[in-house]
Amino acid sequence: MKKGLLVVLLAATSVVLSAQENAAKNFKVETNRFGANWFISGGVGAQVYVGDHDGKADFGKRIAPALDIAVGKWFTPGIGLRVAYNGLQAKGATPFANGPLVDGGQFSNGYYKEKWNVMNFHGDVMLNLTDMICGYKEDRLYSFIPYAGAGVVRGADFNELGLNAGLINRFRLSSALDLNVELRGLLMKGAFGNSGPEGMAGVTVGVTYKFKKRGWDAVPTVPMVPESQLNEMRDRVNALKGENEALKRDLVEARNKKPEVIVKKEAGFIPRYVVVFNIGKSNISKREYMNIESMAKAIKATDKTFTVTGYADKGTGSAEYNMKLSKKRAEAVRDLMVNEFGVPASQLKVDYKGGVGNMFYDDAKLSRVAIVEE
Repeated sequence: MKKGLLVVLLAATSVVLSAQENAAKNFKVETNRFGANWFISGGVGAQVYVGDHDGKADFGKRIAPALDIAVGKWFTPGIGLRVAYNGLQAKGATPFANGPLVDGGQFSNGYYKEKWNVMNFHGDVMLNLTDMICGYKEDRLYSFIPYAGAGVVRGADFNELGLNAGLINRFRLSSALDLNVELRGLLMKGAFGNSGPEGMAGVTVGVTYKFKKRGWDAVPTVPMVPESQLNEMRDRVNALKGENEALKRDLVEARNKKPEVIVKKEAGFIPRYVVVFNIGKSNISKREYMNIESMAKAIKATDKTFTVTGYADKGTGSAEYNMKLSKKRAEAVRDLMVNEFGVPASQLKVDYKGGVGNMFYDDAKLSRVAIVEE
């Protein structure tokens, strides 16, 4: 018996796994974690024994109270498993006055009334055909759920394998509660001391409480990408790969290349230089030579052109005289730089402004000058 029960349970597990995979594809929902979509249910109703001598008692006389308790889990909207207890009491008839189950006297036909406790512990595979056919809908009012399973039936002093099948009519009351109307049947052999097949048929009404987390999350929709767009993306990826390889080669070449040192020679800044003359004079005093020589060296170190501009004090002498004097002063400085200190004549230009007002520090003496600047 134990071997047969094991075979049935293994077969049921195989059915669950294959059906679960198909269901997940059809319903387009994500399978849940182990702790989600668990439930507990209970119900009360009536059941009738079918077996030896059942025809010897009226149908109404064989109706007995029934109790259902179950705990289970839905693995997908269409596939679930549960473990359940069904039973409470059964009634029948026997011709033997001293039968082990006799209780309550005789029927009018001379058969003796039987009554005994019955317990059916079983595991079931449940299929929510409504969700499997119509697709998952969280707030669906009615669901059609057939099931089948196997377990152990205990009655009187006998334990026997039992095969179970039934139909759960589930009505949604809220997100957490359902109303169930369950029709069930049980087939066994000799559980209650009889030699032939026996069975139980029952109907119960009860409720199911669904633990959190309950419900199902939709599978994210993945948009289809046109083949032309995929080809463009592939071409772009290949182009980027080529660019990446080229950059790698450039990087290797750059690492292997010896650094090139570029020396940029720039002439230093040459300040403006002022040569001061005595009143009415255009000859250069010796005290100016040293500064003019330094200025000449700086000019020769560049390829730039400089201007020597002569000035005179307008407070002394006529305008005509001052114009001539300013020219002589500029030419004197230029000639000294060219002839004495070797500045190329092409780097010097001469300009003259005649008599001017006080140029520096409100001192007329400082207007008697020649200025060299770029």
